[in-house]
Amino acid sequence: MSLLVATTKLSSILTSTVIPIEVEEEVIEENGRTIQTDWIIGILMMVLSLACAIAYYIILSTIYKDKELSRMASYRFMFFLGIFDIAQCFPHFVTGIFTIKQSVFYPGLAQAMGVIATPCYVAYAVLTIFLSFNRLIQLSSPTLDKYFFGGNRWMIWIGAASVFWIGYMIALASPWATIRYIPDWYSWDYDYDLPGSFYVQKCEMIIEVGGIFISAIFYSLIIYRLVKTKKRFLISKSYNAEIKVLIQATVITVYCTVLNVLWHNYSWMLPQNLWSYTALNFMWILNSGVYPIIYFIVNKALRDRIGVKRSTTVIGGVSVFQRQEKTRIERTETPKTSSNEKIRVIT
Repeated sequence: MSLLVATTKLSSILTSTVIPIEVEEEVIEENGRTIQTDWIIGILMMVLSLACAIAYYIILSTIYKDKELSRMASYRFMFFLGIFDIAQCFPHFVTGIFTIKQSVFYPGLAQAMGVIATPCYVAYAVLTIFLSFNRLIQLSSPTLDKYFFGGNRWMIWIGAASVFWIGYMIALASPWATIRYIPDWYSWDYDYDLPGSFYVQKCEMIIEVGGIFISAIFYSLIIYRLVKTKKRFLISKSYNAEIKVLIQATVITVYCTVLNVLWHNYSWMLPQNLWSYTALNFMWILNSGVYPIIYFIVNKALRDRIGVKRSTTVIGGVSVFQRQEKTRIERTETPKTSSNEKIRVIT
């Protein structure tokens, strides 16, 4: 009798230890997540976020060190866009570690990553609107361009974007709203158990989705303006420069439109499964790589500056001497040009 009782107890103990393992295996199979995918996805997140940060750093350092670029309001906006974009790369890198370990280690750490990532993207979206407005005004009216962006007035626009950034940081750092990374779903989501999360998410959606469409309107007006003045500026550098800006702005706007619309409306636009959420998260990470890639492709000025910097670093003083000699020869052989031809439009 005692042996039967002991056997029964042993059987119950073994059953109780086996059931959770079986349930866990079923959950992993149902989600499509495995230990292998945890490692693959986590490493990809870390590699991509680091690569985007490095690419952006190269572009930003070039803009910052070049006086000709850094004095232009549009490039100042681009510079601060890059700052907010690079800041997002850090939480994306950390969440790659969360994914591999399948743990956020500490709830406060998970909340801190949301406090960094989301407010920076909101500020990025606001600055995108300001940049499109700047391009439209600069093309349409030099007087208005001087009024809105002349002198140090560009700092007012940066300050306005920073207000959104700080506001969202305060909201998401509060005990009433938060967005956190969910390792077993490879994605982010608001904690809707908190009373303020719903309202913070809706405000974010209005800013990001609405802002993209406002930017699209501004760029549509730019297209109209360029077509209207095509005959007058067809052979000018200004017209060609604006076309390049339009190309990069169109690619970025389309990408951000797709990302923002899907991110805030995935529940009725995408199948609700692990890989849909994963794809959206990777789109967010790669958003930090869109700007430097497009800048580098369409912007010859930046390519030239990066090339010059690289050559002087590798070859040293010889290349500098040769470049100075070449410049001196060109100055002696090249006839004087008009003031309009001396103006170098960089976009």
